[in-house]
Amino acid sequence: MRAAYAQLALSMILVGLSLPASKLVIGHIPPLMTAWLRFMLIAILLAPMVLAKPLRQGGWAGWPRGKRDWTSLTLLALFGMVLFNVFLLLGLKETSAVAAGILTSTIPAMTALCAALILRERIGGGSLAAIALAVLGILSLNLQSGGEAAASSSDSVLGNALVFGAVVSEGLYGVFARRLGGRVAPLTLTFLANVISAVLMGPAAWATAGGFEPAAVPAGIWALFLVSGLAGGLIAVVLWMRGIAHVPASRAGLFTGMIPAAGVLAAVAVLGESFTVGHAVGLACVLVGIALGTGAIRLPGRKASQTPR
Repeated sequence: MRAAYAQLALSMILVGLSLPASKLVIGHIPPLMTAWLRFMLIAILLAPMVLAKPLRQGGWAGWPRGKRDWTSLTLLALFGMVLFNVFLLLGLKETSAVAAGILTSTIPAMTALCAALILRERIGGGSLAAIALAVLGILSLNLQSGGEAAASSSDSVLGNALVFGAVVSEGLYGVFARRLGGRVAPLTLTFLANVISAVLMGPAAWATAGGFEPAAVPAGIWALFLVSGLAGGLIAVVLWMRGIAHVPASRAGLFTGMIPAAGVLAAVAVLGESFTVGHAVGLACVLVGIALGTGAIRLPGRKASQTPR
């Protein structure tokens, strides 16, 4: 179990670090084109490894089996990859990477809620408190975005709303990943999800590309695109799928709390973004919510046996 926890934690740290990297990349490459190129890159890199064995041996072990698996895989790609990237990258155009990092820290609560609604996993008092605190954190950010602090902040209500759309998408991703965990090999699932995502994203990416000229993009940005794409879109997904095969979706979702820790620190250190009182209040709310959800702290009167599983 410790290995699974370590895989989940490292996966979300890599996703968190990709937030400020993505904000830099979309300053030169259109957001939807960035996502589509990332899907294509990972699909092409994985194709030889994933297809070689079944083509050579004539067996398709570790691939989706039946309509239920393929439906879950398609929904995973739609919500966890296509819509997550659409909402996140468009949101980063309108808000700061710090605000995005704080908003994405509500993913544990959203994952627990989705797991309860779809997988019928139990949602305890700690998770309910985490959801309430997540809402307070979001309100804190949006009140700042609409107040006097907005004059010195790059946050916006629209940008925050778009990033929250990514949070909902990631919560659904955790549910469908849990359905497929242990049934489909991690590399195979990553390959197929990126192929499906590239097909779904392609039309919108090219429709919004405008006058995009790849040759005009600095070499350093392309290098950052490659590194962040492989770390957040390939390594993180494989680690997540390996870990979630052994952990309930509601508990695995708590590890997405690593996203703001990595993302916010990187945004402040690398992008030089400010960390305001509104950010501090929002982050405090969601981090206390995470602690309640994990059982690190307990509500008064709760017994150890009542810790959410």
